[in-house]
Amino acid sequence: MSQALPRRMATLTGLAISVVIASWWLGSTRLALDDRADPSRAAADALLLTWLVRGIALAMLGPRSGALRGWRPASMEAFALISPAWPVVVFAWHASTLPWAHAVLAELLLFAAGGVLALIGHRLRMVTKRPDFADALAMTLGVALAATLWLMRTLWAPPAA
Repeated sequence: MSQALPRRMATLTGLAISVVIASWWLGSTRLALDDRADPSRAAADALLLTWLVRGIALAMLGPRSGALRGWRPASMEAFALISPAWPVVVFAWHASTLPWAHAVLAELLLFAAGGVLALIGHRLRMVTKRPDFADALAMTLGVALAATLWLMRTLWAPPAA
């Protein structure tokens, strides 16, 4: 039971992220169609937003979860956070002009980052041998990684259509 609750919370977080982004994307598409603008730009922005928000959430969740619960449960939580947005990613990619390789690579990088961040958190706990100190270090690392993703978002954004 104790392992199921964090995974459910990660899934609900992933679903909330997906619903908010899908709602924004559909509204943006409707406005673009009303203005006779290109709706594929809104789809590309929705893709970038899904990658950015899930990456930031993963940076905050991964190391701390790995430090508290171990590598395997933390990796499963990361997967539970990432996977609910896949339908939104597929539909947004299909509506955008981005190449499929770009979308697949971004999803694979998110998936790999989930495992690596969980492993880093787990190793922090093993090295420090103090769960409270490992938790604080993992949370600090997560905040630093999330801030780095936010500050570097323009470097890895897809080119404008």
